[in-house]
Amino acid sequence: MRRLLCAPILFALTLSTFAADKPTQKIPSGSKIYVAPMGGFENYVIAGIQKKKVPVIIVTDREKADFEITGGSESDKANWAKMLFVGTQASAEQASVVVRDIRAGEVVYSYSVNKINSVRGKQSTGEAIGKHLKQVVGKD
Repeated sequence: MRRLLCAPILFALTLSTFAADKPTQKIPSGSKIYVAPMGGFENYVIAGIQKKKVPVIIVTDREKADFEITGGSESDKANWAKMLFVGTQASAEQASVVVRDIRAGEVVYSYSVNKINSVRGKQSTGEAIGKHLKQVVGKD
């Protein structure tokens, strides 16, 4: 019985410890970022960064970059029942990315997006990544 009461407290303390560990390093404006291959999803990430006007420079050579974006995505297309009964062809999209300082090897930013009814598919997740990345670039 005592263990059952201690477990939630220990879990809450562990979560608060991890929540307090925010990266101290920021991504400066004008940084050169390399977007690693992610099975075609890298194109949507690059397009999202450009559409949201994130103040960074996308480079195609990892050696010239200050930061690297890695990650992946998953799509779940609408099945026939969803199209028939709900009347939508929207897919479920999930993606997550990690921005890492190449020279220091430290993770400076990570983001995960989950869109349940995404009409524009991977484009929506790429733009969400760009939008949230813009909020941390150049901020102190």
